[in-house]
Amino acid sequence: MSGDFHSIPVIDISGVYASNSKPRASFDTEIFEACCDVGFFLVVGQPEAARLTQQRLKTFATFFDLPERDKLALGRRQNNPESTNIYRGYFPPLPEERSFKEGIDFGPELPSDSPRFKSGEMLLEPNVWPPEERLPGWRRGILDYLESMRALGQDIMQSIARSLNLTDDWFERSFDAGNNTLRLLKYPPPPKAPPQLLRVDVDQASCYAVAYPHSDSGCLTLLAQDDVGGLQVENGQGNWIDVPVIDGSHVVNIGDVLARWTNDLFTATRHRVLSSGRIRYSMPFFFDPNMDALIKCIPGCEGEQGPQYPVFRYGDLLLEKLSGYTEFHTLFEDGTLSVPSIKC
Repeated sequence: MSGDFHSIPVIDISGVYASNSKPRASFDTEIFEACCDVGFFLVVGQPEAARLTQQRLKTFATFFDLPERDKLALGRRQNNPESTNIYRGYFPPLPEERSFKEGIDFGPELPSDSPRFKSGEMLLEPNVWPPEERLPGWRRGILDYLESMRALGQDIMQSIARSLNLTDDWFERSFDAGNNTLRLLKYPPPPKAPPQLLRVDVDQASCYAVAYPHSDSGCLTLLAQDDVGGLQVENGQGNWIDVPVIDGSHVVNIGDVLARWTNDLFTATRHRVLSSGRIRYSMPFFFDPNMDALIKCIPGCEGEQGPQYPVFRYGDLLLEKLSGYTEFHTLFEDGTLSVPSIKC
């Protein structure tokens, strides 16, 4: 359960790259306290390759200027019957969904003959890309950023490991074949009086939550956002706290997997996005374990009552979460996906 916080910590992580251990230890402590008390924090001081400035985000967002037919050609099977993908690709705003957004998802970029594809690994699919002549250099920019985010996620997880008195590389065996997701999102202004969206009263005015209150299902989320804002985090008293916008920063939050891994020492905090009536762009990166990674209480996190959760496979928890999303309902109904028999 998140605590009685009234602001989101901002942490300079440049110390993690220092040659001596003192700045790194200070950073590890700040990260640990934020994970326990808030479940959210902002990082600044990242390597230059990982900084997504407002201008760089706007360049990536030019994807949404493509004609609708070109975007739908990159759609998942749910929106494009000719596609074999169900997890990677473009998705339009869904009028019946409780979140109002469009976006495109990317995963690991692997050669077509990769043994991982041949193994039938769950939800591992090839990325789909707009033609190079339509968006010159766009694909390369996305891939470079995706790799920088994977490295940043690994750096933060190493800090978390140290803060839990584990070796730097303790988590790495659970992430060596991860199926991370980089998502480019556009939140259009919602249609007038949309019945499926949550109406929220803020400062004596009404607006809509274009991302419904939720916690993330994975391990660690690293979000870059534009200057429109609207992201809010719920504290332990049920109050919603604004997440500040700092150009080039990343908003980091704990997901359900890491909360359970630490036996709820860390907090997977609910959050939402409110619409200001302006278009909002963001890019979350979901740094998640291997699909077959077994999640078992971390040594030292057992507490007086012992582990609260059974050992589970990350992929099973993900399927359980996906079954609750409107965009995946038909895939569970037709048997393409199935909810695990053991509840995580």
